[in-house]
Amino acid sequence: MSAVTTTFGYNAAEDRLWLNCDAWPQRIWITRRMACKVLQAAAQAIEDALAPGDAAVAGPTPTAPAAVAELAAAEHDAALNRPQPGEDAHALRMGTESTNAAPLKDAVLCSRFRLTQRGDNADLVFDTPAGEQALHLSRVGLHRWMHALHLVMAQTQWDEVVKLPGWLKRSYLPPALKALLDAPLPKGDNLPDD
Repeated sequence: MSAVTTTFGYNAAEDRLWLNCDAWPQRIWITRRMACKVLQAAAQAIEDALAPGDAAVAGPTPTAPAAVAELAAAEHDAALNRPQPGEDAHALRMGTESTNAAPLKDAVLCSRFRLTQRGDNADLVFDTPAGEQALHLSRVGLHRWMHALHLVMAQTQWDEVVKLPGWLKRSYLPPALKALLDAPLPKGDNLPDD
C-alpha cells in the first residue's frame, strides 16, 4: 500500500475542519459533528478488530473491554512511535501543507462517511457533492491518521464534547520528556518573567 499524505486544518470563520489529500482534486470540509463521528467509528473499528471472537470466548468476560482498550493502546503507541520498515523516523509531522494544495475556496462539504476494514487495511470514504473521496490506509496508517485528526480537534477543543477512548487521548511523549513537562515548577523568586 502506498503512502498517503493528508493535511488537516481548522477554519475559524467556517468553524469547520478541512482535510486535504494529495490524491484528491479538492479539499473536504468536515463539520464538528462529522469529525467526532469519524474518530468514534475508527476507534470502535480498531477495538472491534482486537476483541476476541465468539469462538474464543465462552461467555461474557467483564474484563474484556479493559483488556481490549489496553491492546488498542499498545497498538496505537507502536503505530505512532515505531517506524515501519522502509520509512524514516518521522512519519507523522506537524507543519505546513504543500504549496500545490487545492484552494480552500473549492472545498466541498462531507455529507457522510463510511469506514470498512479488510484485514489489516481500512478504507475511509467521504461522500461529497463532487463524489466520493477515499483514503486507503494500513492499520498503522489508520492509527496515525486518527492521531493527527485528534490533535487538530484538541486545538479546537472539539474533542471535549465527544466520548473518545482514553488510548486515543493519552499522551505519547517519550517518558523522559513527559516527566519534564509534568514536573512542578520550582518555587521561589528565581523564575523568569516570561
